[in-house]
Amino acid sequence: MPKLVVFFLFLSLSSCDQGQAINQFTGKTMGTTYTIKSQGGQVNRLQIEERLKQINQIFSSWDKHSELSQVNNASIHRPILLSTELSQVLNDSIRVHQQTDGFFDPGLGRLIDIWGFGVTKVIEKPNRAMVSQALKSSSINLATLNGQYFIKQADIHINLSAIAKGYAVDEVTKLLVNQGVQRFMIEIGGEVKTRGSWTIGIETPDGQTPISIELENESIATSGNYRQYFIWEGKRYAHILNPFTGLPDNSDLFSVSVIHQSNALADAYATAMIAMSSKKAIKFAQRLKLKAVLILNRVDKQNSSNNIIKLGL
Repeated sequence: MPKLVVFFLFLSLSSCDQGQAINQFTGKTMGTTYTIKSQGGQVNRLQIEERLKQINQIFSSWDKHSELSQVNNASIHRPILLSTELSQVLNDSIRVHQQTDGFFDPGLGRLIDIWGFGVTKVIEKPNRAMVSQALKSSSINLATLNGQYFIKQADIHINLSAIAKGYAVDEVTKLLVNQGVQRFMIEIGGEVKTRGSWTIGIETPDGQTPISIELENESIATSGNYRQYFIWEGKRYAHILNPFTGLPDNSDLFSVSVIHQSNALADAYATAMIAMSSKKAIKFAQRLKLKAVLILNRVDKQNSSNNIIKLGL
């Protein structure tokens, strides 16, 4: 499921090593913000910003001149030669689509747009007939990827928002390692990767104490259904779509955080799991042996730990 269908949040980022000063700078990229904290070594900010600009020019759904936009506007049944990076991330997305039994689907662009979760802003939410029509062209199964050649069998739109920011985090990590930075934390739109040991705080319902997670040379991505809601057919829904029906679906999960070496995969897995029920998400994480934190969408004021499920931690 694309990243804009759900909303990812990190509450706090703090160093667990107070022995030396932490350098920090922030900026904007991919429709959100980024933060880099570092200790030891000199960060080449210009190099990082240039790399982020390159990534945005490939994966942006908002930039009509991006490579992804050109793919979405291309004719059906015509082979499209993708760049190495786009084919790599799309191939990873298709693999996650298969692993998650379709709960992660990079082909939901048409549905995202009619609900107003993407580039197209809508005044009124769609009716069921509009959803049914968009659903017919909203699946990665309606396309094939052979090497770097992509062919659409229907006029689908690809949206990689739920994996591209994680990919950007992984790429900036490579730059910082090559620059000789000894210890750092990268955050782009809530997706985080570290070198060295850092403490990350995951937000909990109703202002309860954040869940403290120690990361060491790992990444984490969080998907939550708690930030933005809308009213449709008289009911309140979070920005989570069921990829099989195209309709809004209220998960019984408050948030899902996945810890993984690849931030791109953590990003995609967390997105898929928030769309599943908690039972399916737990089984999925156990099958792939993922490290994850699931927070149930309920409040137990007497014992908040009853709402938290930790897997592999």
